[in-house]
Amino acid sequence: MPDSPPSCADETQILSLKRRIAVLEEQNAELRMPTASEKTTKNLALEGRVIRRLVCLTERVDDMVAEFDRRIALGASDISEADVLESSDPTENRRYRSYKKLLVWCPSVRKLVQSSADSSELAELYSKLNCGADGARADDTTNLKFIIAVWLMQMVPTPKPPIQCRDKYGRGFYHDNDVTVREAIRSYHPDYHVTAYSWPSFLYKNGQYDAINPTKGFLKGELLVKAVKYIFTSPSSAEEDPEILQPDASTETPSQVHLLKRRRTTGERRTRCDVAGLLQMKSVQPRALAYTAVQLRFALSSAGAWRIIDDDFDHNEFYHNIVDYFELPSSPDAAKEAENLLLWWNRYLATEM
Repeated sequence: MPDSPPSCADETQILSLKRRIAVLEEQNAELRMPTASEKTTKNLALEGRVIRRLVCLTERVDDMVAEFDRRIALGASDISEADVLESSDPTENRRYRSYKKLLVWCPSVRKLVQSSADSSELAELYSKLNCGADGARADDTTNLKFIIAVWLMQMVPTPKPPIQCRDKYGRGFYHDNDVTVREAIRSYHPDYHVTAYSWPSFLYKNGQYDAINPTKGFLKGELLVKAVKYIFTSPSSAEEDPEILQPDASTETPSQVHLLKRRRTTGERRTRCDVAGLLQMKSVQPRALAYTAVQLRFALSSAGAWRIIDDDFDHNEFYHNIVDYFELPSSPDAAKEAENLLLWWNRYLATEM
């Protein structure tokens, strides 16, 4: 006997169930969507990744904001008046200069400072920025630990014994390249005292320091060039030969510098935005160079875990010494040298950024 057609009551019930299913599916989709708070948290963590690379090496966001608040409490009505309230403590002055960089590279901070959020809400939001900052630093540390060994083993002659990629034991002052110097450093001989005020040879082009012209080749070391490109442009760009820079322009005017720039072929396409693009960094920043120098120094050392103080070497002081070279030049001539050095870097990386 054929099935009888559904009655009107059955059709009504079916339509009602379908509507109910549609409502439940919509509710389920809404539950899966991130809330405004979750979006804010994720965005702040991403934005925070700029902080270690372009703002400061160690300062927390809340401490930098607190330094601005301290100056406001002393009578400054805005940031221009806060600028002139120099402290007798150099650490506070450094922190304030970092705060000003924070406003440039982290637009959300300016909004948070001017918001009506209470202190507990602000502390939670600042912590998200701090997490992003430390996460980016940790990523760069891990990546350079591996790739620096690859670069060193590509040198001619290669280091003996070989540098291992995964294990940092045997790097730095524990490598057997010069037993006499190594033992003098490890025994803290006064003639081999290694501190943040001693520029490492890797900062100089060809690793050569010129006592007559101390700034010659400074911050143009081949490993430093590779590390900057690795962190801020792309790992593949770091494999290009830094010797394309001709000649050394330490004592020449910008118009005398001739660079053979790398050019993309018609078949070459950029498939993703590099770190510099993501950070909106359109030119080389002094703090990016200082940050990379710290990361490179740590990668070359035997230290197994990230730390600011490595024996007598203070990475934070090392960082600020390089930053001060650019931001607080000791004379007009020093300011011109710093300006030419940045021009050198920007011309070199012009095709990468």
